[in-house]
Amino acid sequence: MSKMVVGMASGSVEKLIVASTVIGGAVALDTEVDVYLLLGGARAFRKDVAGTDRMIYDYPQLRSEMEAGLKQNQIPDPYAMLRKLKADGELHIHVCATAGKIWGAADLKDFVDLVDDIVGIGEYVIKSGEADSVQVL
Repeated sequence: MSKMVVGMASGSVEKLIVASTVIGGAVALDTEVDVYLLLGGARAFRKDVAGTDRMIYDYPQLRSEMEAGLKQNQIPDPYAMLRKLKADGELHIHVCATAGKIWGAADLKDFVDLVDDIVGIGEYVIKSGEADSVQVL
């Protein structure tokens, strides 16, 4: 089984959609995926942010057009897609401890149920060195 590491530095809706799509392709190809939620990524997985109006958009002026396209093409929201991918394959989601602290979320209970644990940045560095593929979004 090959291994992929995804570093999510941005937590924008657009990046979450891209990440969930890339991760979906990897899981379909029987790749083990470790996602590390770095600064903006950590914020996007906080319980009080995920799936709410507190989400950040790279292009807010295109939000309604993008949402219409997602709905028309029956593309699930990225959190729902990641839940399905966790059920179907080897997907692990980790929060960088420092990133969590920056956003006032230092405990696992502060994050949505998709998050497996809170780790130091050293784990991300080590896993990136061991991976067959590394993506940074």
